[in-house]
Amino acid sequence: MNSIGQQIGENIRIIRKTKGLSQEQLALRAEINASYMGQVERGEKNPTIEVLGKIASALQTPLEKLVNVPAALAPDQDDDRYADKIANQLSGLSLKEQEVVYKFVKQLVQFREMDS
Repeated sequence: MNSIGQQIGENIRIIRKTKGLSQEQLALRAEINASYMGQVERGEKNPTIEVLGKIASALQTPLEKLVNVPAALAPDQDDDRYADKIANQLSGLSLKEQEVVYKFVKQLVQFREMDS
């Protein structure tokens, strides 16, 4: 299981990529060192809440999205992690793109039910 720091780093990486930013661009916007930004994303460094606030602000994202790590608090609920990962991926999409993904998933589920 990943540590909380690794999960927060992964959240930051996912949000950063959905915003089309490099680590260097994010670090510049957050006014932190670029190599430190990489260490945070890899879970090698545990940022202070102040640094997380700067990163959230630079990403124009609520701090809660960065620290959303329910799987770390309930390690035996691994199935929920996929739902969280999907939700994180969807959060960077437009409403129209989310609707397309929803329709696709709905069709997959219906197809599976027909095979049963």
